[in-house]
Amino acid sequence: MPSPLLDIQKLSVNYGGIQALQAIDLVIQAGEVVTLIGANGAGKTTTLRAISRLIGVRDGHIFYNGKNITRQRAHAVVKLGIAHSPEGRRILARQTVLDNLQLGAYTRSDRLGIKADIEQQFLTFPRLSERRHQLAGTLSGGEQQMLAIARALMSRPKLLLLDEPSLGLAPTIVRELFTSIQTLHTAGVTILLVEQNANLALQYANRGYVLEAGYITLTGNAAELLSDDRVKQAYLG
Repeated sequence: MPSPLLDIQKLSVNYGGIQALQAIDLVIQAGEVVTLIGANGAGKTTTLRAISRLIGVRDGHIFYNGKNITRQRAHAVVKLGIAHSPEGRRILARQTVLDNLQLGAYTRSDRLGIKADIEQQFLTFPRLSERRHQLAGTLSGGEQQMLAIARALMSRPKLLLLDEPSLGLAPTIVRELFTSIQTLHTAGVTILLVEQNANLALQYANRGYVLEAGYITLTGNAAELLSDDRVKQAYLG
């Protein structure tokens, strides 16, 4: 088996006096969609924030493409090829759609490439093309989520971290959004997905990890987890 794109080894993270992650191991191969499922407060968002270096690590290591990034700064991690679309979207509401996309490419200096990538995002998310000069804060919730993902893609990541992309969206918009995520995967983007809708996430993922109170308690391919009685009882309703 080739070396993993992402290799998390015995990662522990504290928030104040609370241990949010406790010696977790997680591996992602290039080209996979891997989902991280668990209840609120299990440590899913903390995992993504640790990978993108937005929070400090107490113990353990994070290897990306064979490089130890555990002590890297956040902007350096973006340059290496990791992009993060955070929970709550965090778009710049008073800037236009186009401005948000351009800011997503802040680590790049290739103007022609940036321009081409903006047009690619408009092909991937046609709703954004129609609203390219509209203030981002006036978009619908689904359109804002599309913008958050498109902005993350402007750094040309090899690994995309998606945190709760379906949160607060109508079912029809969620399906449209996940169709776009599938398109990104087909185009070669590796994805680590945190998603409240475990059933939907496992339908699109290759593999999954179950996180409970900071511990990885279960892992397997998506089909196995979908049929696992423990997962069904706890997360699939």
